[in-house]
Amino acid sequence: MEARSHGRWHAAKPLQLPLAALAVVLMIAGAVRLAAQAPAAPPPPGPAANPPLPVPSVPPGQAVPGEPAGKPAVSPSVFVVLDPAHGGADNGARAIAEEGAVEKDLVLAISQAMRHEMERQGARVLLTRQADVALSIDDRAALANAAAQGFFVTLHVASTGDPNTAMAYSFGAPQGGAPPLVLPRPAGFFALRWEDAQNGYLVASRRLAELLQVELAQKLPGSADVPQFAEVRQLRVVARPAVAIELSSVAEADAPSLTRTAIPLANALLRAIAAYRQSGGARP
Repeated sequence: MEARSHGRWHAAKPLQLPLAALAVVLMIAGAVRLAAQAPAAPPPPGPAANPPLPVPSVPPGQAVPGEPAGKPAVSPSVFVVLDPAHGGADNGARAIAEEGAVEKDLVLAISQAMRHEMERQGARVLLTRQADVALSIDDRAALANAAAQGFFVTLHVASTGDPNTAMAYSFGAPQGGAPPLVLPRPAGFFALRWEDAQNGYLVASRRLAELLQVELAQKLPGSADVPQFAEVRQLRVVARPAVAIELSSVAEADAPSLTRTAIPLANALLRAIAAYRQSGGARP
């Protein structure tokens, strides 16, 4: 080793330390060695690491991305009052055989299965009856009219007709006649009579029936392409877009098999409602 002093180079003398100083140096060296062997302290808190990206959830009724969209996307705002017709002492249509199918039982079973499927897809469904009980037409209509929004669908099974087909109806004169005459309402406050409840929804109900019949023709082959009118009080007293669906029929040999139409019916109805909204139909 060389040391430089005043511009001259000369040999450096060996470093000599007193014993006390040497001891201090050895203590410091030992501490440094121990510190090097100790585990490193955690770094001071810094900016939080990016959290993992959430897995997107699929709302009820929407297709999972990358999978076939076999079901319509249904908004939870879709509310349907589903009415299994008849009940209690009112059997409705009945097969000729003594032990044959009874309409009131068929429509209840189909409606319950429809409700399950429609709710699975995101809709909200209210059944007017959930057991074999008598319920007046006014009571059924009251459930629909009391809701802030929604659609009314009453389900029936015909006594005759081509098996596993369905027809949609809206309120009006039969045989495709013009809807009933709607008189203008007087200005100011007035009380709406139940018999006039459907008057403000005739066009909307007809549009819904047309869209529904298109879907029924696809889901249940053999069904007609055009819906019909029916002057039935069950539709007349509802202040909502209202349609009836009539299945065929209790007369077929295996009438209970009609319960298998519940899923196609549910899908047809939900697609018709979606198309009704997309075509500019007001949200009832």
